Amino acid sequence: MKIKMLKDVYSVDGWRKEGDILDVDSKVARHYIAKGIGVEYKEVKAPKETKENKAVKKRTTKKAK
Repeated sequence: MKIKMLKDVYSVDGWRKEGDILDVDSKVARHYIAKGIGVEYKEVKAPKETKENKAVKKRTTKKAK
């Protein structure tokens, strides 16, 4: 589970700084959330750009000029 740290914490792995996004096991993540040390982090995915959303350039031919 991904956690965003709200406070600095010292663990077995060393310091976990405020603002870091860590991938920890669910037991540790639940503990951090319950104690107010961190919050669950969900990545925001960028919307996929499709052909309909792209600006279409129309070509001009000699006849159209």
